[in-house]
Amino acid sequence: MDILGNQSVRADSEGYRSSDSHGDDGEYDGNKIAKDKEIYVNRSLNLSKIRCYGFDMDYTLCEYISPQFDELACTLAKKFMVDTLGYSDDILDIEYNPDFPVRGVWFDKPTGNLLKVDQFGKIMECYHGFRLLNSDEIKAIYPNKVQRKDDSRIFVMNTIFNLAETFLICALIDHFDKKQDYVQCNDGWAKNGNNFLFSTLFMDLRAAVDDMHIGSCLLKKQCLADLPKYVKKDNDLPVMLDKIKRSGRKSFLLTNSDWWHTRQIMAFLLGTSGDEKDAWLSYFDLVVVDACKPQFFTCGTPLQCVDTSSSVLLPLSSCPPGQTVYSGGNHATITNMLEARGPDVIYAGDHLYGDVIKCRKHCDWRTLLIVPELKHEEKAIQKCSSLTEEINCLESALAKNPESQDLKVKLSKAVTEINQRFSATGSLLRSGNEMTYFASQLLIWADLYTDCVTSLASYNLEHMFTSRPTKLMRKGHK
Repeated sequence: MDILGNQSVRADSEGYRSSDSHGDDGEYDGNKIAKDKEIYVNRSLNLSKIRCYGFDMDYTLCEYISPQFDELACTLAKKFMVDTLGYSDDILDIEYNPDFPVRGVWFDKPTGNLLKVDQFGKIMECYHGFRLLNSDEIKAIYPNKVQRKDDSRIFVMNTIFNLAETFLICALIDHFDKKQDYVQCNDGWAKNGNNFLFSTLFMDLRAAVDDMHIGSCLLKKQCLADLPKYVKKDNDLPVMLDKIKRSGRKSFLLTNSDWWHTRQIMAFLLGTSGDEKDAWLSYFDLVVVDACKPQFFTCGTPLQCVDTSSSVLLPLSSCPPGQTVYSGGNHATITNMLEARGPDVIYAGDHLYGDVIKCRKHCDWRTLLIVPELKHEEKAIQKCSSLTEEINCLESALAKNPESQDLKVKLSKAVTEINQRFSATGSLLRSGNEMTYFASQLLIWADLYTDCVTSLASYNLEHMFTSRPTKLMRKGHK
């Protein structure tokens, strides 16, 4: 079964592996690639032509430890809502449940519903608070069970940073739904003649999230105060970066984080006892902070130098010789500074929209999407083979008898059961046999994808990743 959950043996036209892989043992060039180090292929990419390797920091080079990091974010958000926004302190009793959220879902602000959709907006699963709505309930709210991606009402939980937020918005809706003095309405609740909207609740939660990230920066400060608790240190990271350097290629760090935060995280990840504080800079030819992605891939922001001792931003005219740390800029400027052409660069990041989609739409850099959830998804898929076969049989039977309510009920139950093998809100990539919006975008935009950036260290930097032709003419169920 492949990573997107297709059960049958992968046909040549459906390969997601590198061209030198043979079977399921991950063997190539006489060496074996461990399953947990495998890189999946959407579009052919020859590493011998890549001259510059770029990396995002958060959830790419730096993997935060779950559930500890998400619990911290959840706690800080609740405290802000109580201390600053005046919410009742009973919301502090809400405990984070790491088994509930999955990223890539949509929050529908007017209805307070959490949606998992396919690439066309067809609703595959719908949650109100912690309650899974049935098909009739969904149709009563969304005609034809479709909700288009409308930025005025839909917020996409794009990143792993959004996991705590995904849980908390559902937990808060569940909390207020159960309060006897709150009367449920279509767009929120009524209390003592006053309306409290789902959209208002979400806006307040967003304010709490923004504060911990860019206002008070409490999430960063508390994380930095205990890095071993919240940040995973991967011994393969310096190995990978050193391999790139020894090959004569260039590497660069491109992050939306500021210098103050980046400096401490990278020193922890790459520093060793006795190192100078900024010794980690030797791994990179260029470091760009405050990148403001996805804007970086369009018009960008003014490029400035960073005084690494004071964090003060300086005009380019004041840059000292050998300057390697900059703030802002855009993809064209950075490509020129690397003395490269667009196709010479590959960029690895975890944000499907900000790191990959906008990059591929507006520049020629190649992309490697980091999807840390892949390990969990693969383990869950392996345990679902019998359920997957049951769903296949039910879909075949339903194709012959599309009006059968009994088959529809059985299929719905089987899909719900297989989804809950992944999490309370299902899989990142599938609902039953159907791909989610996240999975469809991954296949369209990412050249390569893997669960951990250091998977690159397992491959020869002359390696050729080859995608096999997609079979367009597929037969339906017999």
